[in-house]
Amino acid sequence: MIQFAFCWEREDELDFMTSEIRQCFRQKGISIAFTCFRSAHELLQCIPCNCPDILFCDLEGENGLMRKAAIAARRENKNLIIIVKKSRSYVPQTEDVLLEPMYVMPDASRKHLWSYAASAYEAALDDGDSFSYYVRPDYIHIPISEIHYFASEGRRTHVVSGEYRDTFYQKLDVVERLIRHKNGMFLRIHKSYLVNAKYIAGYNRDYVALTTGEKLRISRYEYYKILNERFQHSRVKRCPLYEDITALR
Repeated sequence: MIQFAFCWEREDELDFMTSEIRQCFRQKGISIAFTCFRSAHELLQCIPCNCPDILFCDLEGENGLMRKAAIAARRENKNLIIIVKKSRSYVPQTEDVLLEPMYVMPDASRKHLWSYAASAYEAALDDGDSFSYYVRPDYIHIPISEIHYFASEGRRTHVVSGEYRDTFYQKLDVVERLIRHKNGMFLRIHKSYLVNAKYIAGYNRDYVALTTGEKLRISRYEYYKILNERFQHSRVKRCPLYEDITALR
């Protein structure tokens, strides 16, 4: 079972967060375990014997002691997912590099708590070779190497793997962030497309051709430049605009 931990000084915020996240997973029919800590000292005492998988914490709390506790937790569990709330007074510290990847919520509203908690849960479920997403009433796990691309449509994302296609509710920006930490092979070519470089056969300024014969639109010149850099010394061909790139398959 995935272990959540909350370390927050303010009792009202702590109660609100735990109540909302409990409700989020109750609606999904998922059981979670979580522990509340009201001080960094309590968290430090727990780490050696029961380090969590996901930690929500007030990084600036207790004059920097909370940051030290979070770093100690990350050292104990290298896969620990740390989520903090954005603050106007936040001043980055040199040691913050030890906490990366760290997810920063814009605020601790219900919307963001539910979104970040669900995303963190999915990331904690994954091993390094699979991607997980929720389709009621369960989580689906699919090998990353088999995913051809993700395509977004509003708040929904489609995952495409050959003839297999499925849809789940998540923004593509979130999917990109989750998959970037485990696999560097996916490239953004459009606000609606995130493509596995393994399946790119060729490209030009406007389109990417996949090994399956599909053709996906490139929306920005910046994405095209990234493709050029990525495939500069590879088998993938850059084609003139007039050439039919679908013929590369």
